[in-house]
Amino acid sequence: MSHRLCIHVPQCGGCTLQQTPYEQQLLLKQAEIEKIFSPLAARPIIPCQDPWAYRNKMEFSFSQNKAGDRFLGLILRRSRGKVFNLEECLISPPWMAETLQRARAWWESTSLRAFNFRNGEGTLRTLTLREGRRTGDRLAMLTVSGDPRFALIRAQLSGFVQALNDPKMSIFLRIQQAVAGSPTQFFEMHLSGPDHICEELHLQGRTLTFKISPTSFFQPNTLQAEVLYNTALEIAQMTPRSTVYDLYCGTATLGMAFALKAQKVIAIELNPHAVFDAKVNAEVNQINNIDIQCGDVGKVLSEASLLNPDLAIVDPPRPGLDTLALEALKRLQPRQILYVSCNPVTQAQNIAQLPEYKIVQIQPVDQFPHTPHIENIVLLERGF
Repeated sequence: MSHRLCIHVPQCGGCTLQQTPYEQQLLLKQAEIEKIFSPLAARPIIPCQDPWAYRNKMEFSFSQNKAGDRFLGLILRRSRGKVFNLEECLISPPWMAETLQRARAWWESTSLRAFNFRNGEGTLRTLTLREGRRTGDRLAMLTVSGDPRFALIRAQLSGFVQALNDPKMSIFLRIQQAVAGSPTQFFEMHLSGPDHICEELHLQGRTLTFKISPTSFFQPNTLQAEVLYNTALEIAQMTPRSTVYDLYCGTATLGMAFALKAQKVIAIELNPHAVFDAKVNAEVNQINNIDIQCGDVGKVLSEASLLNPDLAIVDPPRPGLDTLALEALKRLQPRQILYVSCNPVTQAQNIAQLPEYKIVQIQPVDQFPHTPHIENIVLLERGF
């Protein structure tokens, strides 16, 4: 079934494949996986049931040109960070574009300037919008400069909340403190509405509820995340006596899904906000056989006396597993590794650094239709 194109195609740098029929997009992604993992064959890519309005999170940028014209939206394709005023986005729910218009109208009513990356002046950086696809919860987070010269006054913050015009929306201010020679620091301030949103995932015949803070990681495509996680559970060969490690666990969605089938799950995550949410989520869902630890994956695995797992789940950021994490995995020697990745190139590079493991199965999943991004699951086994 055909679907009209977004009015911002082809200027927008987000949906670079939107002009390509969806069936052809799947073929292109399948070919990319086959190329990366050649000569091994992959299972057919799992399509997205609804390739439109699927994103539960969007981040929009504030920008101004030399003439002072104001822009709030996404990055222009093939530009060096130039922002255009977004009117619609067909891969996100309609309320997000509507909220963006309200935020833009609020900005126009103020003297606030967009943050300038060249000279460090200005206030407004980004606007992040999130939703619980199954719950209907909504969240907005305004990120601003931490430079006190450009701080928002109370009236401006009140105006922002009023402009969004949704008393049930969770609204936050995030202050980004960047000082030359020091790590960037972030501080969140709750402005209005609930202090978190919730999402539900249907996994292994159960409905699990997840609390999500404004900065916590959660798969951006809720319905396809269910497909991804249920597929991962089907691929992994587990028994009720299995010990599982969930590395880079985020809010431990995948770890909790595996806890439904395993004897014990140990989950590790660097982001303390995500760890807090994960522990709350485990309690809410009455999952008692998961141990959630806060820290860098490589350091935790190298320093702690942890059980040798039957299965290690790794779902790292795009750069892949760092050297410390790879070495720790080699020492742990799990019987199986289930490697979930949004970057199959670094995934393949990491797997090549684990010569004692053999690829058993490759399963691509289309999490992000109309973009070149591919989510890929690879099952590895030791002892061949």
